Amino acid sequence: MAPSALLLCATLMHQSPLDTRFEDLAKRYVRESPALSPVHATTLGDHRFDSQLDDLSAAARNRSRSFHRQLLDALEKIDRKQLSRAHQVDYALLQHRLQTVLWQTDQLADWAWNPLLYTELAGSSIYGLMARDFAPLPQRLSHVADRLEKFPKLFEQIQATLQPQRVPRIHAETAVKQN
Repeated sequence: MAPSALLLCATLMHQSPLDTRFEDLAKRYVRESPALSPVHATTLGDHRFDSQLDDLSAAARNRSRSFHRQLLDALEKIDRKQLSRAHQVDYALLQHRLQTVLWQTDQLADWAWNPLLYTELAGSSIYGLMARDFAPLPQRLSHVADRLEKFPKLFEQIQATLQPQRVPRIHAETAVKQN
């Protein structure tokens, strides 16, 4: 065994319970967060949700907020300084991501005023399935068809979510041109 592999094995064998707790939390985030945005999951290479589209409803935003808040609360109960150096870095990255999602949802609230989010979502929902050969073409096309069938509901949710009085003119014009 190479010296670096021995060092890695020794490090893993002497991992603290706090490091294990952090790893479990990080694994939960990686395992569960893709379900909140099937389109983004596809672009990340997670194909468990390839036939689904994102849910843009207020209930879905509340589920996302709850998930991210719950993870952030659990993360903040872990003393970052007690983690291994590698986990301290991962802690900071995960903390920043969770805080960003919560801030975007509650403060920026771009879901209410930025139609470009939705033109990107619609385009990415198909592009993400066709841009890479991760599965046989018939399977990917089947997922494309599944998503296209869900577009009417998606467009209804977009209409219910966007607040026209808050949409900047340039965003509206660009969204129209993109569509």
